[in-house]
Amino acid sequence: MGSTLSEKKYASFVIALLLAFPVLINTIKVFGNLIVLIFVILGIYIAISEKRNPFQIPELKLFSFLTVSYFGIMLLSMLVADGLNAEFHHLGRKLHFLLAPFIALTLLQVDLPLKKLLLSIKIGLIAICLTVINGPLLGNIINANIFSDIAVAMIFLSMVQIFSETPKERIITFIAVLAGSYAIFLTGTRGSWVSFLILSMVFIGLTYKPFFQSNNKAKLFLVVLFMGLLGFVGANDKVESRVKLAVSEIQNWNSGYNTNNSIGLRMQMYQAGLQAAAQSPWIGYGYRNANKVASEYAPKNKRVISNKTHLHNEYLTNLVSAGIVGLLSLLILLFTPMIIFYKQLKNKDVYHYASMGVLLCVGYVTFGFTHIAFGEEHINAFYVLFIGFLLPRILHTTRANYTKHSL
Repeated sequence: MGSTLSEKKYASFVIALLLAFPVLINTIKVFGNLIVLIFVILGIYIAISEKRNPFQIPELKLFSFLTVSYFGIMLLSMLVADGLNAEFHHLGRKLHFLLAPFIALTLLQVDLPLKKLLLSIKIGLIAICLTVINGPLLGNIINANIFSDIAVAMIFLSMVQIFSETPKERIITFIAVLAGSYAIFLTGTRGSWVSFLILSMVFIGLTYKPFFQSNNKAKLFLVVLFMGLLGFVGANDKVESRVKLAVSEIQNWNSGYNTNNSIGLRMQMYQAGLQAAAQSPWIGYGYRNANKVASEYAPKNKRVISNKTHLHNEYLTNLVSAGIVGLLSLLILLFTPMIIFYKQLKNKDVYHYASMGVLLCVGYVTFGFTHIAFGEEHINAFYVLFIGFLLPRILHTTRANYTKHSL
């Protein structure tokens, strides 16, 4: 990066933006993606000026191939389906994956203490809660499902160091987790609630043996934390009404009555999508064509299904859009980093990074059950930036340990 002074200024600038990202991604619509764009520009500058190729840097090679391959398969599906007449502008929502190697290259240049990043996530959760309480502002930010999914991810990322924090830090964590949880239950997004419950179990599973097994104080803290969360949920009438509505819609679907509701439409899209996928199993019908094609197999609500941009299930949407090849690329993008993170949980040097990685990947796996994991720019940006930050640090430490033991 040139002189030492220039390197320090660069590092300070990147760190400031990285710390601002969790605060702004869910509160001010344009700034999260603006930060990502700046990281892309900086990464391209580094690649050109220093002749550094992300595909040849050991820490970035895997991440670069995973993300660019996923983008390439979405592009290929469009070319196969529609040729040069395809509406390529839709790929703008997937550009994060094409540009991800440059984002990771930018982040590789800085050394950010994890505690500072976690603090920014906690501040972001408090800001999210204030945003939701303001009510009308939410619709002007991003889709409520995306908003809630990102909030769920932030809640569990913020807790990874909770058992090594000072009492003051734990109080901040406690407030942030309660604020974020209150926000996601206020939004009424049931899919995010499911993700929250699954991640709660994963978090307990990750932390039980190293922190809970013989630590009564840790167990007590966890009980207090989840009692607080249950108190918030119990005091929220929206939770009860949304659960009752879901039960009613499922019953209506089973009886074939009034299927023009949230769950009824989802079930129709799932059935129609599977029928469509069977007719073009390998490369699909092209990115963003899933709903148009699936609507042709739907017995009811054809126009409603056709006008939506996805099938409310990431896996089915990818299967119809890009076939088995597209579905495999999605699963590889989600599970390859997850496996690497999971294997490093026993490494004390990177335990907290590995925990964050596992929680993030599991979160995105669950987001795809009823929402979209990689179909909107904010949710894409969050995954790319955090995996681009975490995975290279895991791989760098793994390589360093391997070299040390080899010697």
